[in-house]
Amino acid sequence: MPFLVKIGVVELTVGVLTGWFMVYITRTPRAERIRRGLRDPRRIRQGHIELLMMGTMLIAIGAAVPDPPVAALVLITVFSWLAPLSFFPAAVRPDLADHPAMRWTDNVTFVGLSAGYLTLAGSVLLA
Repeated sequence: MPFLVKIGVVELTVGVLTGWFMVYITRTPRAERIRRGLRDPRRIRQGHIELLMMGTMLIAIGAAVPDPPVAALVLITVFSWLAPLSFFPAAVRPDLADHPAMRWTDNVTFVGLSAGYLTLAGSVLLA
């Protein structure tokens, strides 16, 4: 089984499991969530959806592209995990979303994913 399919199935599974956070935020009163430290539940939703989406994309790419370039493989794999996971800390500390380190992480993630997908697209188009 291709590496991206395996990693995608794991990421999709983590995304499904974060659905339990969604259950929690939709069934727990706001005051209770805040008391327990969950300040911005929208970030949970963002991370949950992003994990599901990225996992699905990895599975599709792994199934469709038999031998992706190693650079694309590394970039897409690493940043497909980093991007969604970066939403979760801001659920507890919303001020982190504006922190320079988080902005840097967002920028690096977008650049890494863009480079990975451009490399992949180039290899597919030239094959």
